[in-house]
Amino acid sequence: MGDIKKILLATIIVATLLFPLVSAGVGISWDRESALVPEKTKTCLTYKIYNPWPKDSYAQIKLSDELSEIIASQESETQFIPAETSSGEAIPVTFCFKTPVIYERDCLVADKLICKQDCLQDMKVYDGQVEIIELTEEQVMSGGSGGSKTMMSVSAPLKIRVQCVKHDRDWSLVYGLVALIAGIVLAWNIIRHKKIARELSREAKTTVKSRIKKSKK
Repeated sequence: MGDIKKILLATIIVATLLFPLVSAGVGISWDRESALVPEKTKTCLTYKIYNPWPKDSYAQIKLSDELSEIIASQESETQFIPAETSSGEAIPVTFCFKTPVIYERDCLVADKLICKQDCLQDMKVYDGQVEIIELTEEQVMSGGSGGSKTMMSVSAPLKIRVQCVKHDRDWSLVYGLVALIAGIVLAWNIIRHKKIARELSREAKTTVKSRIKKSKK
């Protein structure tokens, strides 16, 4: 009797551990729980999704709200996951996201222009999750990705370390403005000289005509 209780208890524990990984639809497998991401860059990660159940599924990948602070944008295609796809046959799905400016910079104009980055701060680390969003066929056909029928099937932990990218002050904007101003000044001088030349030409023609009339008299 004691052995039966132990077996039942072990079964309950295993089922409890497996439940977050395989829910009503799809499952997820991964080979990493952290990523080093340079600041202001687009990064792509790949996870594998499987569907052991007898019903086809559609899924998207996104990052959890805890990581929203370091996400300027993210993109993920909806992936069809056939029924009875085992974990060994899991389908790789790639999603991408771009990080904004994270670290403080030394800027000369409006905290955005002519900046340099010395990377004197400690590396910033953010903890969150990669979430698999399961979609209905109706949502996929209509192009939707949200609504009451959308549910988060599974998730995987992800720690993102944002790497500061050291760089000198960027003077390209100043060079561009100087070139633009020089071009405007040059164009203005050319137009002014052409105008003066036309006026002198008209005055010369008028003088010649006047002299011709006087000579005829």
